Amino acid sequence: MQTITNFESSAVETLSVDQELGQVQVGFFSGDYTYYGVSKKEIARLIDAPAQSIGQWVNNNCLNAEGVTYEYGFAS
Repeated sequence: MQTITNFESSAVETLSVDQELGQVQVGFFSGDYTYYGVSKKEIARLIDAPAQSIGQWVNNNCLNAEGVTYEYGFAS
C-alpha cells in the first residue's frame, strides 16, 4: 500500500493505494472503506499526478466505477 499525502478534501481524510492489486483504502471523515477492482491504470495516474482532486478521483474510480466492490473498514 502506498499512502497518498499532501491533499485537501472535504470528504477524504486518508488515501492508500495498491496498484498491483487494484485496491484502494479510503478514510472518509464518516468512515473507512476498502475498494477492490479499481483500475490499475487510474491508480498509476493518481500516483504520477497526485495534485488532482482526490475527492473527484475517489468518486470516479471507487464509488461510481463499474465492477468495483467494497467493504467497510480497512482490509488487513
